[in-house]
Amino acid sequence: MKAKVITSIPGPKSKKLLAYNKEHNGGWSVPHPFVHSGQGEGCYFKDADGNTFLDFASQVSSLPLGYNHPALQAVLKKYKTTPIKYAGQDFLVKEHNELLEELFTITPSGMNAAFLINSGAEAVENAIKICMRKQHHAKVCISFKNAFHGRTLGALSLTNTAKHQQKEDYLAIPTERLPFTDEAPEVLDHLLTKHKPEEIACVIMEPIQGEGGYNVPSSKMVQKIRAMTKQMNIPFIADEVQSGMGRTGEWWCMQHYNVKPDVMAAAKALQVGATIANKEMFPTQPGSISSTWGGGHVLDLAIGIEIIRVIKKKNLLLNVKKQGKYLMQCLRELARENVNVRNVRGVGLMTAFDLPTGKMRNDLVIEAVKRGLVVIGCGMQGIRLIPPYIITKKEIDEAMDIIRASLKACSSPLFQQKGPVCDFMECGESHT
Repeated sequence: MKAKVITSIPGPKSKKLLAYNKEHNGGWSVPHPFVHSGQGEGCYFKDADGNTFLDFASQVSSLPLGYNHPALQAVLKKYKTTPIKYAGQDFLVKEHNELLEELFTITPSGMNAAFLINSGAEAVENAIKICMRKQHHAKVCISFKNAFHGRTLGALSLTNTAKHQQKEDYLAIPTERLPFTDEAPEVLDHLLTKHKPEEIACVIMEPIQGEGGYNVPSSKMVQKIRAMTKQMNIPFIADEVQSGMGRTGEWWCMQHYNVKPDVMAAAKALQVGATIANKEMFPTQPGSISSTWGGGHVLDLAIGIEIIRVIKKKNLLLNVKKQGKYLMQCLRELARENVNVRNVRGVGLMTAFDLPTGKMRNDLVIEAVKRGLVVIGCGMQGIRLIPPYIITKKEIDEAMDIIRASLKACSSPLFQQKGPVCDFMECGESHT
């Protein structure tokens, strides 16, 4: 396949569907200007109007095997006549155990228990809860500046993005912030003069910050923070919702730093949410953590199982490393060519670069989608490139060609959106 846009963006069918959703969706957040058709293959998908897009967003890192992977299609056929949703906290199916068994083959040693839930935010919520139970006198949590952990109230308390609307007027868990720099250990040391270790529920960290800008910390900082939390018996949570499940070339991004957390939050590529830890971290009282739909659809569980198996069988972690290295080379070359491309960064297929202004970043997202490439922003000026793990060199080259053309068009746009339907075409920000 190849990216090909045959209509205006959004096309007439997408425009109609977007207009209805804008009118009736209480959580409207300015989505991309197309509606998926369900058709697609590999790293490409078609929208409702027949346009073909190359996907470098992977459904916000949730689609590691791309579209309609044969192994996943086989799973769907298997469950054609089976009830697909159970109240998993009270009524188990074998897929709950099978996913746990498969998950524990890739988790760090000793992390032998997990609570399956429905989303990344819920995984973080429950990570916070089990840490609070562990720290009986907890009064405060510690997270990092520019962190994003979700939009449920507990996770939102620990979130610190620049998007003020996400946190405005909501009650919050008391939270202290560390800089996401090498100064973090020093600041943590200072906070320990204000709060006793037993008063700190947890220190939570994204191994690479996601929504906050795809910021990559130094190994020195991560290792020092982990050493301090371990010494003080403060639970350390790794939020691997976006960076985990192979996105960086290792199963978990923390492996790059040779660090083992007390608790991990996983989701996205896993298809369900999971709070993962040693069994001793979890509360023993039944119902302390619970969810009617814990684990989601049976299909979600089955697809999650198969994704882990396919990544292993096809050695996709190696492809993530290989193609991630090539993508970084391409981006560095682009930065040498174009003065507007700055701060190229990333690990594996979790990569990003900055543009001089937020407006130019948003313009680039718009110009790229008009040419058949889907990318999304991060931070205030960043573009993140997070293709499926099956990406090829040829597809990376195609994406880079579109990015080059889009950069050229940003200063003098070749297209102009008309009509009131799609705000995205004015702002380019998906507000995720």
